[in-house]
Amino acid sequence: MATVSEAMPLEQGLEEKITRFDIHQIIQHAILMVSFILLVVTGFPLKYHESAISQWWVGVWGGIEVTRAVHHLAGWVMVFVCLYHLAYLWYTIVILKRPFPIKMIPSPHDFVKLIQELGYFLGLRKEMPRYDRFNWKEKFDYWAIFWGIPVMAGSGFILMYPVLATRFLPGWVVPVALVAHSDEALLALTWIFLVHIFFNHFTPGIFPFNSSIFTGKVSGERYRRDHPLEYERLYMVEEDEEGETVEESVEGEAKE
Repeated sequence: MATVSEAMPLEQGLEEKITRFDIHQIIQHAILMVSFILLVVTGFPLKYHESAISQWWVGVWGGIEVTRAVHHLAGWVMVFVCLYHLAYLWYTIVILKRPFPIKMIPSPHDFVKLIQELGYFLGLRKEMPRYDRFNWKEKFDYWAIFWGIPVMAGSGFILMYPVLATRFLPGWVVPVALVAHSDEALLALTWIFLVHIFFNHFTPGIFPFNSSIFTGKVSGERYRRDHPLEYERLYMVEEDEEGETVEESVEGEAKE
């Protein structure tokens, strides 16, 4: 979940580090990642149960009942982490009054940045667009969860409790839920592996691994490159008499 903590301290060392994710965001991402992996490795053998490799894999887990139970448990965990995230957003916005969750809301300006970035890669622009706290890819990645999880959770609960569901809903919702659950799962898996992992781990300047969501830290050099508008807002960038760049924190304290 691509959000940024309000405080942006610098750590002195071999390389300056900027805090991008707080502990709650790290935990939420870890739970979401683990539950998603469990849902994939237990869900697709159930979807393609007639395949020989699926039957072998179900046997590795200890049988169909164990595989289904793990799948259901992972689904509940994913629902829990989503509720955790919503509570975190409420507390961050209402109580702490931090602005960064609001900045994740898409705007027409993001579409302009998308066109500018495409122009850069097509050779029509000389420079990449300058991004603030979030770029259009991060926003799209984030809001895709708000579409995918309600579909997955709603259809999953119908499939988990079909008798209860059909007491209040028409019988055709069960086969519809099966199709929605299956197709959305395939779409989510494709998106995660072909888009999310590529943009976050395999792009130039990041490859082979982006550790920021696990450590919460990003190098100052990378932050200045990927989020220059926020970097300049957080740290005043000036030039001394000899033309050297001098940076100070927003509180006006010079870095050592």
